Amino acid sequence: MPLTTSTKNVMLNAIAPDLIKLHSGDPTITGAVNLIAGASKACNYAAAANGERDLDAAVELSIPEGETVSHYSVWQGATLRSYHAFDSNPETYANAGKAKVTSAKISLPN
Repeated sequence: MPLTTSTKNVMLNAIAPDLIKLHSGDPTITGAVNLIAGASKACNYAAAANGERDLDAAVELSIPEGETVSHYSVWQGATLRSYHAFDSNPETYANAGKAKVTSAKISLPN
């Protein structure tokens, strides 16, 4: 039986994600695979709505030259809470630069 949206919101609000990391491929269940060196930053999440949570403000992360950004992971301290591929195509940085993450949703499946 699927969870109601209200129940999903309560469950999602029970965690306190505070860090986002960028990856060049699937981070896997450990969150430690394909991690881009230096591409992690503190973040804040808004309260859950419609069964999902998202960043309350954009986060800008440094990307080294030659890296490709395709996935993100969301952490609460040292605990991995979620990971996913970005909705857009992977982006390769020919030169060192900044990635501006405007959305990194966390949701619960039915």
